[in-house]
Amino acid sequence: MLTLTLGENLDSVEWKTSLTQPDADWDKSDVINSTVAASSVDRLSCTPETGGVEICNLNYGNTGWLGIAGIFIAKGKQITRGYVKVNDFYFLAVPDPEDPNDIDYNTPAWRQFVMCQEVGHIFGLAHQDESFTNANLGTCMDYTDDADGELGVELSNLSPNQHDLDQLAAMYGTSDGDDGNGKGGGNGGGNGGGKGKKGSPPR
Repeated sequence: MLTLTLGENLDSVEWKTSLTQPDADWDKSDVINSTVAASSVDRLSCTPETGGVEICNLNYGNTGWLGIAGIFIAKGKQITRGYVKVNDFYFLAVPDPEDPNDIDYNTPAWRQFVMCQEVGHIFGLAHQDESFTNANLGTCMDYTDDADGELGVELSNLSPNQHDLDQLAAMYGTSDGDDGNGKGGGNGGGNGGGKGKKGSPPR
């Protein structure tokens, strides 16, 4: 069982709400026990202490990512701490109404999707698919241009799917994770999915 606290350093109701559902969704795993608690680290650096996770929002600038996760690994594959940053530069940008490729990311669906994916990276999960043009897989660990699936009448990518939960069970289904430093795979370097002139995460 991986037990950890997500340090919440979010400055708006919209971002705080976007963390609530992913926390509940990931807790559906039999081997994850996460809770959210207010924290007060510097949101620019968002540096976690050993054994901790920090979740931060800020205008990080024209970085090319909506959200990004970072993990620190010791002893080969042991995740010791991590952070999630979500980038207000894109979420608060006003899309160009004349550009059909300019996505409006300032929606509950996009916020939840990106937050879910980046928290998944903290647990050590990689993306299931990295093509924006493929049909949604029904998991937030999928790249997409349509977070909730409504544009293409596809599966919603707002939550983990059974494959994600099975991966977590394989990674943490031993006593190794009881101290919050369980073994994890994946690189944790998520980019939040999405594309568009203002979002344009790496393809």
